[in-house]
Amino acid sequence: MMREFAAMIFQVALVVFLAIIAVRVATVIGTGPSAAPVAKLTAGTESLWPTYPVRVETRRQDFERLPTPPDPFPLKLRADFRLRVTANNAFTYQGEPFRLAGVEPVERNRVCTTEDGRRYACGLNAFKRLENTVRRRYLECRIVSEDAQGKTVECVINNTDLRDLLAVAIR
Repeated sequence: MMREFAAMIFQVALVVFLAIIAVRVATVIGTGPSAAPVAKLTAGTESLWPTYPVRVETRRQDFERLPTPPDPFPLKLRADFRLRVTANNAFTYQGEPFRLAGVEPVERNRVCTTEDGRRYACGLNAFKRLENTVRRRYLECRIVSEDAQGKTVECVINNTDLRDLLAVAIR
């Protein structure tokens, strides 16, 4: 019984091995140098894309390498314990102060009233809105200007402008 099983396994392995060899031989024969005619393109006479398979030889290609475009947001910040929100439009990252361009500052203790006369802590809400929006996120920023108070930056989170995210959070 065991001998028959071993003989059957050997036969199956032999058939698979021969099939692999046959496929490799067919591939070599089918893709030889005469398989696809090589034609030179002359302007306006032939199409750019061939209608037959072409072997790509990367070692013989010397294409011009284009430089990588500059990163529009070169400053990368991870909003973890190193980033601390200080106002609704400002934060520090590793002790360095940053301000968000285009976001009006609101004092944290400011109290606002709604149209129907109710009071609410709009300053604290604005502060928490920025804090909750950037928490544990990856910010990509570009420096707009620099002065004595720090750097003014424009930031995006997942390719969405941070100012747009803050505006959505208001609603």
